[in-house]
Amino acid sequence: MSVLSSHQTNLDRLLQGILPHCAITEKQSLAARHWSLQMPLTHGCNVGTLKVILQSEALLSQAVVGKRIGAAEALMGTTDDVFFYLGTFAYPTTECGFLFVHSLEHDHSGKGVATPFDSGAFASRVPAPAPYLDGVDFVRNHELPVPEYRQLLAALISHYAATPQAYLQNVEAFACHCLEQRLHPFGISGGDRRTSTFEVRIPQRVPLQPPHLLAVFVKNGHEKQIAELSSLHALGVRIERYSADPDQVDSFYAIRESCINFIEEYINS
Repeated sequence: MSVLSSHQTNLDRLLQGILPHCAITEKQSLAARHWSLQMPLTHGCNVGTLKVILQSEALLSQAVVGKRIGAAEALMGTTDDVFFYLGTFAYPTTECGFLFVHSLEHDHSGKGVATPFDSGAFASRVPAPAPYLDGVDFVRNHELPVPEYRQLLAALISHYAATPQAYLQNVEAFACHCLEQRLHPFGISGGDRRTSTFEVRIPQRVPLQPPHLLAVFVKNGHEKQIAELSSLHALGVRIERYSADPDQVDSFYAIRESCINFIEEYINS
């Protein structure tokens, strides 16, 4: 079986495993589908890395950059991939980042891979649920084709989120629209929001260009220190500034909230 066929087989199996708790209305189904098709992709980083990425004019895989290979990526065989989260930023040390619209995936149809969780979490931090042998086995059995994986996203929004907005705001709070709490749909226990957030991987290189690149998020004041942002702004890319309290240990929650507001406005526009 080809890799692409195995990914489609995984998708079919996971869709069959999504069991409704309550019936949903046609309006709810249409809303879930709309949000699933429009949900953007994000790639977060710190300020120093942002400057390097902007100078490269692209997001590059670890293998292409030639940097030290991470242990999780080496184990999972993802060293030549560029990573995205579906929806808002999810990595805890994120200070700034990029937001791409869903059309990016169509340029990589048949090449990109998605999982309904952060694959690296299963390298060591989070145990694979039974009956999977280990984290690699679990990840391989949940790798999905891009962009077809969004069918699974629509099913999760329909049956494991009170509303589409609730999914975006608190992805790990699984609940029916009747507000009955539900267990993790893939049997995962442990970890943080990343074990409930879709990961999308695109091979090697993703250019920082519109129309796919919609916005760059930076802390208020940093945009004046990064000259390359002016070039992106001139191309029509939005530079989204967010504010964080001076005594805040990190900027993650502030940038995450700014991104959530941006996505809600984008999808509802």
